Amino acid sequence: MRRISTLLAVALVFVLAACGSSAKTTSPSSSTQAGGSINVLAASSLTKGFTALGEQFEAAHPGSHVNFSFASSSTLAEQIQNGAPADVFASADEKNMTKLETAGSVAGTPIVFAKNQMEIATEPGNPKHIATVADLAKSGLIVVLCATEAPCGKYADQVLAKNNVTLTPKSRELDAKATLTKVASGDADAAIVYVTDVKGAEGDVDGVEIPAGQNVIATLPIAALLEAKNAALAEAWVEFVTSSSAEKVLQEQYGFLAP
Repeated sequence: MRRISTLLAVALVFVLAACGSSAKTTSPSSSTQAGGSINVLAASSLTKGFTALGEQFEAAHPGSHVNFSFASSSTLAEQIQNGAPADVFASADEKNMTKLETAGSVAGTPIVFAKNQMEIATEPGNPKHIATVADLAKSGLIVVLCATEAPCGKYADQVLAKNNVTLTPKSRELDAKATLTKVASGDADAAIVYVTDVKGAEGDVDGVEIPAGQNVIATLPIAALLEAKNAALAEAWVEFVTSSSAEKVLQEQYGFLAP
């Protein structure tokens, strides 16, 4: 009996040791282990919001770094298709994300993390007294819009069509940031850009709200890419951006709408 008891005790020690070893080697989720760097290609309207979120993400993931490239979603989608190094794509519209999905460049299913809407940007003080979309057609008014292939240009054209307004812009710029700069520098009287762009301009321009019934909604999806060099960190970034806390930051601090 004494020998049997001793054998049982020894066996119990080995079982407990094995359990303890298993508990210690259990790997945390990829989002907590992820390190290294990723390249995030994102719509220009996300510049300030994503830059702030990037700092939060890096603080929560020691050893990680997020490199951003901001431009028109159409430009970025083309770059990705041409082999530009990219781990994550965040688009200002669903069309360009779908283009990459069709090409087999997206890993998993894109997630909508925010929405946006359009606004009229004017010079500070609104010296031309622009109050409505129809006012943009006034004689002598210099209006600039985003390029037709850029989401902000597509949305601006939809706003004009919805309000039965026809005009010829002085120029069509590459993206929302470049378009807004034309107004801020005094080279244009007005532009149709995103609400978030006007909010982020911090006094360089004024905004004229477009009523909901006359406006359009932009939908912003995000996804990790199939050719991501750091798939774990890419997935961690997507998970972070689509979290309720990150979405709250984009809404409350940068003017985006809830997804």
